[in-house]
Amino acid sequence: MRDFTDKCVVLKISDYRDDDRLAKVLTAENGMITVLLRGVKKAKAKLKAFAQMFSVFDTRLVSGKGAFLTPVEPLLIQDGFSVSADLKKFTAASVVAEATAASLEADYEPHPEIFLEFLKFLRAIESGVDAYCASATYMLGLLSLSGFYREYGCDGMPKTPVQMLGYMQKNGYGCCEFSDSSGGFSDLSRRALKYVCSEFCRNFDTGLKSIDSIDLYA
Repeated sequence: MRDFTDKCVVLKISDYRDDDRLAKVLTAENGMITVLLRGVKKAKAKLKAFAQMFSVFDTRLVSGKGAFLTPVEPLLIQDGFSVSADLKKFTAASVVAEATAASLEADYEPHPEIFLEFLKFLRAIESGVDAYCASATYMLGLLSLSGFYREYGCDGMPKTPVQMLGYMQKNGYGCCEFSDSSGGFSDLSRRALKYVCSEFCRNFDTGLKSIDSIDLYA
């Protein structure tokens, strides 16, 4: 039996039985886990906000006879509505969530650096910056934290997707606000995101289904 308290962010939601849902959750100190959210499909379910992608909460988690952990008196820190309601933000966040889950799929060790990077990403896109720029910046950090660091050079203002990635490496999430307000930078961010996603897929030998939606919400 497992029994611990941790901070959680929801990466994926799937249906389970008539009224329940399963959440694939990244925790701060216990790696990636699966949480059973009972009764959340009911109209007045108290845990409905927790069964939403990109929700962040603090909770005690307990495993019983089944294979899943269940939350005990969870405390919602941030719901995922503002991200899920905007198609571009949702696409960018979906890429990040899918890549994060893929990078940790067979690893149940704690990854607090990746957890904190995910929270930084959510904070960035909720502040109104270019979502694709923030997503590409996160993907660079995820690759680095996973042992696949590559330095992308950039002197001056970026003009290509690869240079844009170098610009992101130098400036972090701070460059995303500038990207959103300067014409071609937003398109460069979109192309840079697709490029770094292809790097991720090559390094992890996997595909990311969410990449297909990037061009739909440029």
